[in-house]
Amino acid sequence: MKTQFCRAFLKTNTLINKKRNTRIIRALPFVLSFLLVISACNPKPTDTSSGSEPDIVYEDYYNDYYDSIESWEDGEDLRDQLETLVNYNVTLVNFGDSDNIWAVNQRADETLEYYDQVDIVYGSYQPLKTFTNSGTNGGWQREHAFAQSLGNFDVSNTRPAAESELVIKMRSDFHNVFASDGPLNGSRNNRNLGNVTEAMGTVYHPTDTYGNPSECRAIQGSEVNIFEPPAKDKAMLARGIFYMATRFADLDVIEGVAYVRNKNHGMLSDLLEWSENPVTRREYKHNIGVYHYQNNRNPYVDYPELVDYVFGSKKDESGELRTLRPSYYDVVLDGGQKEADGIHNLSIKNVKTSYEVGDPFSKANDLSVFTVQNDLNVNANLAIADFQTTYNDLYHFIDEDIGKKIVNVSYQTYNITYEIDIKSSASSQALYKYTLTTDDAFKDKTAQVTPYSIVLGGLNFEYYLQSGYVSRFQTSAGTGRQFGTGDNPIQSMYLETSQSFNVSQKNAVNGIYVVASTSKTPGSPVLDVSIGDYSFTQQTMIIGPSGENTLYSFELPSGESLEGKVRITFSGFTTGALYFKQFAINAI
Repeated sequence: MKTQFCRAFLKTNTLINKKRNTRIIRALPFVLSFLLVISACNPKPTDTSSGSEPDIVYEDYYNDYYDSIESWEDGEDLRDQLETLVNYNVTLVNFGDSDNIWAVNQRADETLEYYDQVDIVYGSYQPLKTFTNSGTNGGWQREHAFAQSLGNFDVSNTRPAAESELVIKMRSDFHNVFASDGPLNGSRNNRNLGNVTEAMGTVYHPTDTYGNPSECRAIQGSEVNIFEPPAKDKAMLARGIFYMATRFADLDVIEGVAYVRNKNHGMLSDLLEWSENPVTRREYKHNIGVYHYQNNRNPYVDYPELVDYVFGSKKDESGELRTLRPSYYDVVLDGGQKEADGIHNLSIKNVKTSYEVGDPFSKANDLSVFTVQNDLNVNANLAIADFQTTYNDLYHFIDEDIGKKIVNVSYQTYNITYEIDIKSSASSQALYKYTLTTDDAFKDKTAQVTPYSIVLGGLNFEYYLQSGYVSRFQTSAGTGRQFGTGDNPIQSMYLETSQSFNVSQKNAVNGIYVVASTSKTPGSPVLDVSIGDYSFTQQTMIIGPSGENTLYSFELPSGESLEGKVRITFSGFTTGALYFKQFAINAI
C-alpha cells in the first residue's frame, strides 16, 4: 500500500472546497508550516477547550452528509442541529411489519470476513445470517440498545394515540437495533446497560443459546436493574443509545438507574466511559449498513468526540466539526497510512458447509471469494483460478474425511478459514468396504487370459484384466490405484466375488458403491455392476479431473435386496488410465 498523503491540513488560509476529498490551499505565506504538517502524516485535532485556534482540519469523508453542521455554541445547540440532521429524509423500515425486518441487520451486522454470518451482541459466536429466530428454534434475535420499555416505545407503550407513528419510528430505528443472542437478550430484558460490580450483589454470567456462560454480567435477583455487556459491545451500544436520545426529543440519558416508561436510559457516566473507546470496523459497518436502508447516519459513530460535546464534559463548550477526528480517518485510512480502495481482507459468502462422503468440493459452486476494501466496499468475486483452497477443485470426499474439517482459502497474501462437516453416506455405512492401498493384491498384476484369485479385506475375489497392467499407486493425487496407461490401456477389467456375497452372515445385497476416476483421455469409459443375474443400469464415467474420486452408487429400491455374486466391471478404456480408489457392498 502506498502511504496516503495526510488528509489533514492547516486551517490557516485553507479554503474548503465542497467537492469530496479536495482542498485548495491558499497558504503561500505559510508554505514551510504547510510542509511540516504534510510530513507529519499523523495529525491529531487540537484540544479546542484550551481556547487556542485549531491547527488541524479534516476532509469531508461522508459525501457532504454533515454540510449543515459547521460549528455550535454549546452542547444544546449541537444536539438541536444533530436532531434536525438525523431526522432529515429518513426511510422507515418497519421493525414489526416489513419484508426487510431481518435484512437490515443481515447486512449491517454481517461479519467482516464470512458474509454468510452475523456478529451478535452479548454472545461470542457468529450464527448464519439466515438462522433467524422463529419461536423456539434458537436463532438470533434483534436487540434494542435503548430498551423499548425504558423509552416507552414498545408494543405495550402508554403513549397517546397521536404518537403512534412516533412509536413506530423509535422502535424501527436500526441504529439502535443489533443482532443478538436470544437468551442473553432475554437476560438483559429492559435493564439499563451499565457497569456491574460486586458491591451491587452476587455477580453472575448469563448463558447463551448453547448453554455457554457469556462475558455479560448481571446481579442475581431482580433488585438491580443493570446489565453489563461484553467489552466488545460496550462502545457500540453506548453510541446507539446516545443516538436515540438525540434523534428523538423526548428520550434522554440520565445518571443512575432509569425505569420503565420514564423515556430515559440510565447510567450516563458508564456510557460516557464506554464511548471513549474507538470505533471498530464492526461498528462502522453497522453504521453504513443501516445508512443503506434508512438514509441517515449515527453522528457519534462518524465523529466519536461529539458524544462529549452533547452529553459529557464539553457540553458547555463551543466547537467546529471540521476539527474533530472522523472515525473514517482511523477505521478506513488507518490514520492516513492507507488508501480507501486498498484491499483490507479476503472474504467469503454463499459457502457450502455440509458434505457427504462421495460429494465433490467445487470451487465454482461451493463458495464465492472476494476482497474487501479498506472503506468496506466489496470487489467482484475472484475467478476460481485466482484463489487456492485446502481441497483441490472437484476433490471427492472419502471415508477418511468424515468429521469437521477446516478449509483454508488464500489469495495473494490474504487468507481466511471456515469449517465444513463431512458426514458418512450410504457407501461409508456399508457392511463391507475396501480402500485400495500401496501394497494391495492388485499390485504388479498384468493382463492374462484367466482371472486372478485375490483376497481383499478378508473377502475372496476373481480379478480379470483384459490388457495393460496395474500401474503405480497415486499417493499424492489421492486417487488410489492406477490401472493402465495412455500407451497401454486396460480396455476392460472386472472384479467379482468368488462366491455369493456373504459377510457376517448377511447376504441380501441392496447396494454397491464405487469410488473411481479417469485420466483426461480414457476413451469412452463405462461402469457396470451386477448381483447374480441382475444388472444395474450402466453408468458413464466422468472423464478427467472433473470426475476425480467420483462416487458411483448402484442401489436397489428401498426394501429390496438380492443374493448372488457381486461383479464390478470397468470397460471402454481404449486409451488413458483408470484410477480405482474404493468400493463398498451393503447387505442385510
